[in-house]
Amino acid sequence: MNDAKLKHILNLHPVVHTEITRAENTALFTADGRKMVDFEAGIWCTALGHTNARINAVIEGQISRIMHTSFRFTGNIAETCAANLLQVLDLNNGKAVFLSSGSEAVELSLRIARMISDKRYVLSFSNSYLSAYSSFSSPRDKRLWMEIDFEKCSSCKNKECFGKCNALEGIDFGEISAFVLEPGSTSGRVLFPPYKLVSFLAGEVRKNGGSVVINEVTTGFGRTGKWFGHNHYDLKPDIAALGKALGNGYPVSAVAVSGDIANRLEEKNLRYVQSHQNDPLGCSIANEVINILRDENLIERSESVGLFFMDRLKEIRDSCPIVKGVRGRGLMLAVELNIRDATEIVFEKMLQHGYLIGTTPAWNVLRFYPALTIAEDDIVKMCSSLKKVLNGLV
Repeated sequence: MNDAKLKHILNLHPVVHTEITRAENTALFTADGRKMVDFEAGIWCTALGHTNARINAVIEGQISRIMHTSFRFTGNIAETCAANLLQVLDLNNGKAVFLSSGSEAVELSLRIARMISDKRYVLSFSNSYLSAYSSFSSPRDKRLWMEIDFEKCSSCKNKECFGKCNALEGIDFGEISAFVLEPGSTSGRVLFPPYKLVSFLAGEVRKNGGSVVINEVTTGFGRTGKWFGHNHYDLKPDIAALGKALGNGYPVSAVAVSGDIANRLEEKNLRYVQSHQNDPLGCSIANEVINILRDENLIERSESVGLFFMDRLKEIRDSCPIVKGVRGRGLMLAVELNIRDATEIVFEKMLQHGYLIGTTPAWNVLRFYPALTIAEDDIVKMCSSLKKVLNGLV
């Protein structure tokens, strides 16, 4: 998929040299006039669709006034956005800070968790993708991390095992500063940790003085059919890292903390500065994203359209022997194939049909994370093309 014409772009991953010159909601248009329907929402970011009119109006208005200031000057735009964000997170007594990327937000969240605790380890699931930073990549440093493989729970016959489970043996919860939960996605595999396991781990960590950090970079703002992925677990975060959909394609992220964490942190006088902290433009966009999600009932739409989408994928599963299974929540869905090295072939053929889909090749997974505004008719047509492509590989 690499293209020799991209002579000056550093090649860090496979790319398709396709000149996208225009976009409208979920439609992408190329320089030569071709149209593609985007079932990846950019890279899971444009939850409101490309070139959203309300977002564009906010950008145009704010950019004509001021888009960037020094981190020393933080005003009412950031304050308004923080209050709005904390309200939908149900952290009304908390505080927030705005950054540029999800990786930054996760990194700061973990720095906060470790600063307010003298405990050594961070607990997470081994298959979680937490950040692009090398210190968070798998395999993680066993001197700092304890990890659990929740996939083993699906084959476990002991349903009342918590506290006695082999996977939990050796975990001293008195040494855990934070439990970091990624409530879905799992590096694009679309796996969701078991409810009871999440509840148990969060409870034990908190009981022993640790905090619960939730990585909502991918799962936040309606992606899973609820405001946040952690809502599926009836769990409130102590610290939340947010990004991607928060800017609808513009690079803005956030860290939100409870009132208790904010008080403890400010007593310790944490110093953290970066160039685009609480920028007016990013905060204006993030605030409008939250308003649009609320005004247009897009969280509820994600749930209902996601169920519609899942039913169409199940029809494919039942008629295509190449499909091992389908799974998802809201508009975060996956088709797992039962043969290897086929996902990139499917990707290329679907592009030819006019559909951009996602892939996780190492796990034989096709991904679907479209904008929450995706039309049901586009879902039906895409699934029809997908069925033809998959049956053509048998």
